[in-house]
Amino acid sequence: MKPTPFFSIVIPTYNRAGLLSTAVDSVLKQTFTDWELIIVDDGSTDNTSEVVRAIEDERVKYIYQVNAERCAARNNGIEHANGRYICFLDSDDYYLAERLAILYKSLEQLSFPIGMFYTGLLIDRDGNVNRQPVDYGACDDVFENIATHIIHSQQVCISREILAEFKYDRRFRIGEDMELWLRIAQNYPVSYLKEQFTVAVREHDDRSVNVMRYNTGAEQLRLYRYIFTGAHSGGKISDEAKRFMLAGCYHAIAQYNIHQGNRWAASMAILQALAADKNSAWSKFRINIFLKLVSFASLEKVKGLIDYAL
Repeated sequence: MKPTPFFSIVIPTYNRAGLLSTAVDSVLKQTFTDWELIIVDDGSTDNTSEVVRAIEDERVKYIYQVNAERCAARNNGIEHANGRYICFLDSDDYYLAERLAILYKSLEQLSFPIGMFYTGLLIDRDGNVNRQPVDYGACDDVFENIATHIIHSQQVCISREILAEFKYDRRFRIGEDMELWLRIAQNYPVSYLKEQFTVAVREHDDRSVNVMRYNTGAEQLRLYRYIFTGAHSGGKISDEAKRFMLAGCYHAIAQYNIHQGNRWAASMAILQALAADKNSAWSKFRINIFLKLVSFASLEKVKGLIDYAL
């Protein structure tokens, strides 16, 4: 019988054979070696299976499933995980070599508690790697912190006991990680491990959160309407933060429509952003965008203006 690994790393992937090798290699090169890697192929039609089967390391597991989106893929990986703690990595991102070693040291100092832990993030833009300028410790309220700061699945390390109880909600494709973190925070401690920047997110045009190509704002709006009502722990988020988040959704919808050339839809979305959060520091900026849209200013100029705030 094989000993239980300390970490399980789950990588969901779909038609990213060309990017997957970098993610996998970054796990194989970890200085901390007590891990298992679970690659969940979400119905790829490229040569993903060939790429994975060429890996000669018994710590790597390959699971194929019929395409069901990344929530289902991550949940599948969780179901097959044996590690004491479970981490995640997207197939287009990578770990620095000391990622797991530093995580282990932090957990050891805390006496290996049951909980959810998350770290900072690096952004890789064409090989230029910099820290994401987000202060995750700025807000003392855990629910507010989760809601107003994007905590990617790649950043977290969660006790297997917790993920045996809580899973990703397959109804959502955008913000599904935040929704899960909120439910976990209702029942378990959530801690930020400061000054740990060992996960790199690679920026590229095909990312599922690219608001120029995908209407992510509409998906996020659907999620917010769900978590802000009823018995969900998202109800603990302050009204001020809710207004800010809703306005951000409409802003993203406007941005998408501007890039798609839909001037009228963009105008309506900007008005909804203004109505959702009238006192926002963004209001003057959004009014300027709206005036340019209705005055039929060049969409190229409007694109440049709205993208400047990214």
